Amino acid sequence: MSCPGFGELNIPSSRAFWDDCEEDEFENLKPVEKLKLKFDGESSGEEAPLESDLLLVIEGVHVTHFGTSALAKDSKLVCGIPAKSSSLHWSPSTKQLLAVLEEDLTSSGEITELLLPYAKLAKKVITLTLKPKVEFKSENIQFYRDHIAIVRGVGVNQKDVTELEAPNFIAGVAAGVATWRDQEELPVSSFVVYTDKLPLDSTAAQPVIKLLQSLGVSCSSGYIPLRKENSYLYM
Repeated sequence: MSCPGFGELNIPSSRAFWDDCEEDEFENLKPVEKLKLKFDGESSGEEAPLESDLLLVIEGVHVTHFGTSALAKDSKLVCGIPAKSSSLHWSPSTKQLLAVLEEDLTSSGEITELLLPYAKLAKKVITLTLKPKVEFKSENIQFYRDHIAIVRGVGVNQKDVTELEAPNFIAGVAAGVATWRDQEELPVSSFVVYTDKLPLDSTAAQPVIKLLQSLGVSCSSGYIPLRKENSYLYM
């Protein structure tokens, strides 16, 4: 008798539940591989973390091209982060670390752990979460209907930035890093931008760039999005 699957209800026939499972089914189970940062070459993943003046964690769906082209233009790749096409970049001239994270909530806890050594050594940490505007909840939602973006902060004292209202919240690696820094009483500022365009286009990127520049983050003044593949439709 094999193990009951999802959506089934089987009453064990004898002794304990596990007696109803074939032993070879357990033997074929592979241990879950521990996530590691992906350094180039033959690195063991044990490189000493970099000390930075600023660690910026930007997280969202389809954020890779914006992060690497508008924010990491003059930086060098430190390592890949095991969450889709995520990566960590370093700018020696500005001493700025940039973590560009494609949202992957299934592994956010492990990835947070991987980035904590960098978060611990950073003098300042800023997290920025990008979300689609349709996820923003408000009693006055019609007021924001024509807004390109809605910018909110979490525990920040930033001019022209409103505190994030319940039931809205941030999650993922950005939330994990921010929570750890707060518990350690280390400086951290968290922001979320609800935008009507993901991936960002040139217009939707402007509120994000404006916010980052106001925070002293080194970034481009504009953004040219990745060109879409040519259409296969015939004229």
